[in-house]
Amino acid sequence: MDMRINLKILARILPNVEFYNLGKDEDFEICNIAHLNSFDTFPSGTKTLYFLIYEDKPEILGWYNKPFDRSQNLERLKKMNNLVFVADYRVSDEQLLNCRYVRVGDIYQAIKIIREYVISSVNPKVVGVTGSVGKTTATSLIESVLSRKFHCGRIYSKRLTPLTLSSWLINFLEPNHQILTLEYSMYRKDHIGLLAQMLKPNIAVFLNIERVHLGVDGINTLCDIQEAKSVLIDKSEIGILNADNPLILDLKRKNDLIFSRKDPKADAFIRSDGDVVYLNLNYVNQIIPFNSLYIKTRLFYYQVAATGLVSSLLGIPTSDIYETITNFVPAENRIKWIKAFGEDILFDGDVTISGRLFALANNDYKTSLLLIHSFDFGEENVSLQVDDFNQAFSFFNEVRILDTNENRDIVSKYSFKNIFFFTKSKFLKNISNYQFKVFHFGTYYRKHKDLQYLFNFLSA
Repeated sequence: MDMRINLKILARILPNVEFYNLGKDEDFEICNIAHLNSFDTFPSGTKTLYFLIYEDKPEILGWYNKPFDRSQNLERLKKMNNLVFVADYRVSDEQLLNCRYVRVGDIYQAIKIIREYVISSVNPKVVGVTGSVGKTTATSLIESVLSRKFHCGRIYSKRLTPLTLSSWLINFLEPNHQILTLEYSMYRKDHIGLLAQMLKPNIAVFLNIERVHLGVDGINTLCDIQEAKSVLIDKSEIGILNADNPLILDLKRKNDLIFSRKDPKADAFIRSDGDVVYLNLNYVNQIIPFNSLYIKTRLFYYQVAATGLVSSLLGIPTSDIYETITNFVPAENRIKWIKAFGEDILFDGDVTISGRLFALANNDYKTSLLLIHSFDFGEENVSLQVDDFNQAFSFFNEVRILDTNENRDIVSKYSFKNIFFFTKSKFLKNISNYQFKVFHFGTYYRKHKDLQYLFNFLSA
């Protein structure tokens, strides 16, 4: 962390801060507000500010599933000489006896002040992406292209919260970061608005609206999703909008830009003749033909068009846009190409949601096959997505479900159609007959640390 937080900075920016058992010039490699996987790459013994945060009623805002109180870790952590604790008066002096610690009036207010200090010191341009499906890939694609010209940081989190966002910004925002790219996701209706208030986007991309998260508090219709996600556009200086979705197009302001597969006059118009995909960047009067893309789905075409607009807006040459998109491979593992039986198979190890399966079903391959090992709907309301699941299944040439009691119960419960059960011995037979093959295993990475279990299954 180049922007190390030290006691001098804390003394300057935090009101009424007090230090106990600390020297004057100590600085810290890590500010552990919320644990990030990146912290695991630091050597043991790294000097760390450990924030004793808490959440008593997580159900109110819906950021977390369970209450927590980090002061419960004190007895165990006191033995670690590299830790300096940050606490407000919820944690007593007796609990912190013999500890090295920083006393603040309100720990959440202290986190906010430190976060805003770091952001204002760097002042990066922020590109935010929202939508029901495809945010992660779009964010990664945009960051890949912008990195050709700018020093970029990408904030990645499957579910971004105020604490994880603060933790990333304070620890990994570097003085030379010119641009940050991140996805603004929600589970409750007000989440995107709260995140956008914490980190205001300069450019906001709105990809799509699908039946995801319906049924949770305040989100019962597609219009509710539009309203919840529209805040990102409202907070931004310029929006990049999918003009093919009327609910998204309805948000367009005077200077916002649009991308489309239907409107040749859009600022970015993308089309395919089956072999070549053409990106007409009308915004800069350029046409980019792609002979090869990571995947030939309509969703990826939208992601390419949005990326082309963001990149053009920020002055990236079309040659760099072409080269980066042509060679793009997503960094995350949740959806990736794998090789099995000499065949390229798209492995989908994410939550089972209709929006993503529908996006994969809408493709430009001549034939397509969906293989479902198992379902895992996470916290989604499946009943509100049944029609969308059935439509997605109907778009594939064939849908095979592994014949298990669990899968039969789910299919029966939700009346899924256009699918067939296959025993394990026949599940993967003749898959070479299909040009596009998708293997879905619900939330695979929550259950397995690598792909070994998958390959064992495929080869058995």
